[in-house]
Amino acid sequence: MQTIGRLLNMPANRAAMNMAVDEAMLLSQKEHPNPTLRFYTWSSAAFSFGYFQNIASEVEVAACRADGIELVKRMTGGGTVVHGWDLTYTLILPRHTGEKSISEAYRCIGQSLVKAFETLGIPVACHAVETGVPQTRQNICLTNPADYDVMCNGKKLAGVSVRRNRNGMLFQGYISLEMPPASTLRRVSRDSEVQQLLIEKSTAINTDGRSITKNALIEAISETFNIGIAFHSDELSSTERAQAETLADTKYATAKWNFST
Repeated sequence: MQTIGRLLNMPANRAAMNMAVDEAMLLSQKEHPNPTLRFYTWSSAAFSFGYFQNIASEVEVAACRADGIELVKRMTGGGTVVHGWDLTYTLILPRHTGEKSISEAYRCIGQSLVKAFETLGIPVACHAVETGVPQTRQNICLTNPADYDVMCNGKKLAGVSVRRNRNGMLFQGYISLEMPPASTLRRVSRDSEVQQLLIEKSTAINTDGRSITKNALIEAISETFNIGIAFHSDELSSTERAQAETLADTKYATAKWNFST
């Protein structure tokens, strides 16, 4: 019998609320295990940072705020991700005997995205890190591909990061849909060389004459997503929503969470 899960297609929200919803869904797995695939976007430009990053050392905080760019730290690892021009997704998997390893889940996610992009006519492939080849030291997701990230013409198109605890596994991923303006990309790093590298190495689905909508992308991914779970349209529970609102205000919108090291 195939496992059943939730498919959530949620509206744009502020950065703190987007992260709070993910944590609320993860917390709910303790009492109500429920695999969930959530798609969402951002109500304004935002940078999300991996759990171990120091935001103040990565970017000019005052300049970002002056430009209306929200800054938020994720529960998951990885580097800086630019939001506002992407489609973001979250996969929640409850813990259980015989569960997939993180590497296996990464592989399933990457291969599923490749199939979805191919149905839309986008030439892509999963990235494989070559053993012994030094990786870039820039802590920016768009310039630092990992195993099973999705690449297009040698540039990173989609990436994912993970957090695992006793309740479940949380995968947070992004797909570059449109190209952010160069003025925004320059805010991603204090280093001018990294700023230029990011502009040169960034790519998005809607380049080379393509014009694919967010809904078309969600539909394609939903049809090809293969992780052994049948996802059906649903919504957040009232408990999850209330907990997310609390977490957004008391955690993800606070300086203590975002700027403490």
